[in-house]
Amino acid sequence: MAADPAILKRIRSCPFARGGRVLVRFRANGYTLFARRSGEPLVRLRLTGERDEVVVLWPSHRGGWQPPGDFGAVAMPLDLALQSLITNPYFLDLRQTYS
Repeated sequence: MAADPAILKRIRSCPFARGGRVLVRFRANGYTLFARRSGEPLVRLRLTGERDEVVVLWPSHRGGWQPPGDFGAVAMPLDLALQSLITNPYFLDLRQTYS
């Protein structure tokens, strides 16, 4: 499966991704967002194969990726996943400010 240009455009249009603060890379059936300055992975949006649904995964302290919370991975539409990232305090720091 190749990267979908429409999904890439939707991710890159988020406030935290505008201005080049976040790099988005497609790899192994998902999109990984990295902090441009540090190169650290921020979040992974793994495609489920159902429409535009993704599973949000966070970097694990053991290496790899893990779902947030105690209830395991939950699939959701891309727009809902991006909205949850936009309102996450961690990503608010990456938000581009405009005057």
